[in-house]
Amino acid sequence: MYKKILSILSHDVICIGNTTIHRHERTVRCLSLCMIVVASGLSISIPFFPRVKIDRAKSYTDLENSFYKQDIEQLCSTVVREKPWKYIVIHHSATAKGNAARFDHYHRKEKKWEYGLAYHFVIGNGSFSGDGEIEVGERWKKQIHGAHTANIDCNRVAIGICLVGDFEHDGAPTENQIDALVRLMQYLSRKYTIASSDILQHKQVHQKCTACPGKNFPFAEVKTRLLQIASKRNSHSREL
Repeated sequence: MYKKILSILSHDVICIGNTTIHRHERTVRCLSLCMIVVASGLSISIPFFPRVKIDRAKSYTDLENSFYKQDIEQLCSTVVREKPWKYIVIHHSATAKGNAARFDHYHRKEKKWEYGLAYHFVIGNGSFSGDGEIEVGERWKKQIHGAHTANIDCNRVAIGICLVGDFEHDGAPTENQIDALVRLMQYLSRKYTIASSDILQHKQVHQKCTACPGKNFPFAEVKTRLLQIASKRNSHSREL
């Protein structure tokens, strides 16, 4: 590379006084020489620059979560005649991880419950199902009473929804879980005409003492979101 540069440079120096070389030709030679020098300079300097890590922005498809595409109406469809549900009861699993299949196995094998999974719906936290993914239990599909409280009368008329996680100690539900819960309860409360006052935390059910769904569960926020959705829906209906 450097021999080539010196060769061109010496040739141009010799030809400076040569009147036989056209002025434009000398200009082209000079420009070519400059380009060679710049290119060679880059090839020398680049290795000495520290390596810079470039984090590629995630594509839109990477940022999308499949559970957001869940069709709540289709998800809540049943294979039998629907029951006249009157309440919704919110639970936490009191475990850091889990999903509907794992809880179903535990309830069948350890609790010896004939219908398995005590809840009608389970909302994942990203451990063994998607973060905010709504899973539907057989009890809902077949419209069987739940086993999610110690109050049998309540179980017969209350829809049980369990969020994976322990919200009594250091944990709290993820934003995706809350979003999914609000969407699910908004649909169920409209479909079965369940009043906001009849959406309960497990610990509010008259039964043996429990802290479920835990002190870190943002119940007031959830109820506020539901009321806001209902208010917007009513306002839109009046406008129509």
